[in-house]
Amino acid sequence: MGTKFLKLVNPFTPCFMFFYGSLMDSEVLQSVLSLQDTPTVAKGVIKGFSMKMWGIYPTIIPNNEGDISGTVWKVDLESHFLRLQEYETGAYTWCFCDIELEDGELLRGCRTFCWAGEANSKDLEEGSFDLLRYQKYFKASVVLNQ
Repeated sequence: MGTKFLKLVNPFTPCFMFFYGSLMDSEVLQSVLSLQDTPTVAKGVIKGFSMKMWGIYPTIIPNNEGDISGTVWKVDLESHFLRLQEYETGAYTWCFCDIELEDGELLRGCRTFCWAGEANSKDLEEGSFDLLRYQKYFKASVVLNQ
């Protein structure tokens, strides 16, 4: 499966986004996007990526093998996509992925945020993201500061 790194092209088209870090928490997603209601997300998996840690932040790097579990949410507004890019900072870029949902349905041409730097960067360490740890120690600072 090939992965393409691209900049957003106009006009924006709605797309499914795959989240594997703090944005898996729908309350964080709600806060970051200033949504009135808590968004409904679905569980999914993407293949062809490996996870590394950039400090406390997870990032993924395209490779030929590896599965990443996370959540899926449909971004309908360009302003939401641009806010997600801002939240992820310049350390990340978006790339295409295919998401397999829990029921086996395959969503093609979706997007996720990948590491924007070199795959072998010394800034990255082996590791995985612990959502429960994030929620316990870091979530309040994101949700309260938005």
